[in-house]
Amino acid sequence: MTRAARPLEAVAGCVTLLLLALIATGELSAGGPTFKRADEFVIVLALVVGLRAVAAPLRLPDVSPARVAVAGALVYALVMGFIVVTRHVALRTHALDLGYYVQVVWSIGAGFGPYVTFPPMNAWGDHFSPILYLFVPLAMVAPGAAPLLVGQTLVLAAGGLAVFGYATRRLGVVPAAGAFALLFLANPSLHGINLRDIHPQAFAITLIVAAALAFDAGRYAWCALALALTLACREDAAVAVVGFGIWLAAARGHWRLGVAVAAASVLLLAVDLKYLMPYFRGEPYPHLHRFEYLGSSLGEILINMVIRPWRWIGIALTGGKLVYLLVMLLPLAFLPLLAPRVLAAALPGLALNLLSVDPVLTNFRSQYQAFVLPFLMLAAIEGYARIRAWPRASAVVALAFLASVLLTARTANDLMVTRWRLDDGQQAAHGLMERIPDDAAVSVNERLAPHLAMRRQIFLYPTGAGTSAYILDHDLVLRAHPPNGYREIARASGWVLLENSQ
Repeated sequence: MTRAARPLEAVAGCVTLLLLALIATGELSAGGPTFKRADEFVIVLALVVGLRAVAAPLRLPDVSPARVAVAGALVYALVMGFIVVTRHVALRTHALDLGYYVQVVWSIGAGFGPYVTFPPMNAWGDHFSPILYLFVPLAMVAPGAAPLLVGQTLVLAAGGLAVFGYATRRLGVVPAAGAFALLFLANPSLHGINLRDIHPQAFAITLIVAAALAFDAGRYAWCALALALTLACREDAAVAVVGFGIWLAAARGHWRLGVAVAAASVLLLAVDLKYLMPYFRGEPYPHLHRFEYLGSSLGEILINMVIRPWRWIGIALTGGKLVYLLVMLLPLAFLPLLAPRVLAAALPGLALNLLSVDPVLTNFRSQYQAFVLPFLMLAAIEGYARIRAWPRASAVVALAFLASVLLTARTANDLMVTRWRLDDGQQAAHGLMERIPDDAAVSVNERLAPHLAMRRQIFLYPTGAGTSAYILDHDLVLRAHPPNGYREIARASGWVLLENSQ
């Protein structure tokens, strides 16, 4: 051990203690600046540990890769499960998308079909997500948003085990296989997706990796099932299956099968967008506006992408989108670039994001990375396989961990006591919500909607005023938009509960 190693270890220990103190108290002050963000200490700690690793080799515990992967998945499930549930209890979740899907699942279980009132419509006309039928038994046993949030977390945690299985087939049962499972679980895009309420397309991350693992293992029926479930996540999950077809063709040499899978996925997407979803919605598919400069239909968009590239080059290659690509590759230390045939499978998902005029699609922590991340992980493993004999191959993985921690450090903020301990206003809101009958139509603040969505009619105020039996929102909002025909029945800490008096 070099002389610099011990002082760095001492610094790392001090920073760790300060981090734990900040998480437990929510604030640190030593007569000077006041610290209220845990991510700042996580970043400092990661940099100090990185310097310590440079100063002298770190001695890692001798644990089997399988145990590393399982432990990582369990820790992820516990930590992220705690975060998503406490975020919900602390009124930090939203009507869109959590309240929306809570109402869909409840409505199916209650026998009313996939209907929502955000706004009133058949949900399959907005996003076709039949995979939600699998959550109906869970919602009937344990109703509410929390089971759905935990269910999504468990699915994503299982992705770490799928990554480990794929890595062992490509690398063998070596420490790097366990490291890639942890690298997946530390990925900033995965954390962002997990924290942003509920999104059925998020399940595609685990399903695509599982499909690749099953195919390589010769379990073709399981591969087909994983792909079918992927298509059931959402109508645009066909984009991910197109990517899988490219993976079959370019990375595994099954060109006919790959082309068939890709072509069938495009055809299914076309049928969904042209016929199925308009049938449920009563009007054309609404989400192609993000690509309207390329055309008004899927066919026009695909044709113009090929014959009129000048329409999209300037949009897809802006500085911000190039930064997006950089940030997606950085947590994997650019290893996917060493496996271009596998990386090609990410092109459909990347094209979907890069060609869009909606900036949320190129937010690396958004759910729109669900069709990109699994292929980046597969390509990173294949890329590592090419350099595994290098003396510094493990250092590349270490750099990937460092980048992942730096980009996902903000997750630690949600562990702070101030993020999940309820204040007077949050407790007051929960108390007022308990006074609303379970079957009553309500119009509420969007942060309250996920808690009250298990009913036939729920609206975001001022929508639904006049038809709702109860209104619950902030006093300032109700003053700005006073409803007619309601009387106040309770108020607390700035929240006001009104009842329809007509």
